[in-house]
Amino acid sequence: MTTDPGTPTHETLLDRWLDDLQVLAARLEQVHLPADFPFDYSPGSLAVLERALLDGEHDDAFRRAATAYIGEVLMDVCGGRWDIDPATGGEDGDPLVSPDPALGLPPLSVGTLVDVALAEGSGEVLTRERDRLADAVSERRRTAPGWEPHKERSPLDPIGPQPADAWLQLWLAEREEAHPEWARRVCGSDDPWDGDFTPAGLDLLEQRLRERYGTLAEFDADRESPFLQGAVWYLGQVLCRHHDSTWVYWAIEPDAPRGSHHHAENPWSGIPFTHQPHTRGAAPRDPLEMLRGVIRYGTGHRLTKIIADVYPGCAAVRAGAGTGRVSGSARRHRC
Repeated sequence: MTTDPGTPTHETLLDRWLDDLQVLAARLEQVHLPADFPFDYSPGSLAVLERALLDGEHDDAFRRAATAYIGEVLMDVCGGRWDIDPATGGEDGDPLVSPDPALGLPPLSVGTLVDVALAEGSGEVLTRERDRLADAVSERRRTAPGWEPHKERSPLDPIGPQPADAWLQLWLAEREEAHPEWARRVCGSDDPWDGDFTPAGLDLLEQRLRERYGTLAEFDADRESPFLQGAVWYLGQVLCRHHDSTWVYWAIEPDAPRGSHHHAENPWSGIPFTHQPHTRGAAPRDPLEMLRGVIRYGTGHRLTKIIADVYPGCAAVRAGAGTGRVSGSARRHRC
């Protein structure tokens, strides 16, 4: 028996599923679930999601997006990895959760679990399955003290600790040292503002940007200036202080494989940027590009509004909380 050359392989289907995870998570949050859904991958969110499935329309798009979320929550308990069954689940295959092998549990079809939840209608199926896996983990820990389930990384996992980069450490230290003088020049000698990482500071920075640059060409030509580098650091620090973000820098390496962090064609290589390492599916943020938007999009582009839209759950910047200085040379550069 020969294989149809037009039939996707197991590896192809699994790669497609993993590639789709971030889009599915975004669609679940933006389209299928209400604004008050606790999108935190917590055990308690499973019951809320099951109720949403029972109350909503059972279309394939909703079910597939929910499958991605449910599988990630379950793997937070039992470890393991995503797999796929090409023989079921239609042309895209059936996504499976394969628990940590040490548990001795068979792969779990998350789609089938959703079917059971919809058929039973109790609102308890997802939580019950999570509890079953937790019991298996507890039993394994009892017989093997010190053991913990291992979860293979998926595109929805936080990026985790980043190795300290010498260039980034130096850049952060230089920017912090230059900050008092930079702040004085931004506000003027008669202004008491000292660059305190509050909304008033962002508004003043916006004003100075508009006064200094009339065109994008002027802005781009000044990218490496002390003024803009100080502004990049200042905006990044606001994100770090109030939005659980971290400075990251991936140096360009000539021999890096295509598609890697350090390849020259990666738009995030060779620049300091911020990321939320503890938030699933968080997108990196380039402070320089956010500042560039002030000139590109005009007065409708407000930094405080952009930040509030990107990080809707955090009100610290809008409230002006937090003014302490933090060294940029700490490990992982978390502010």
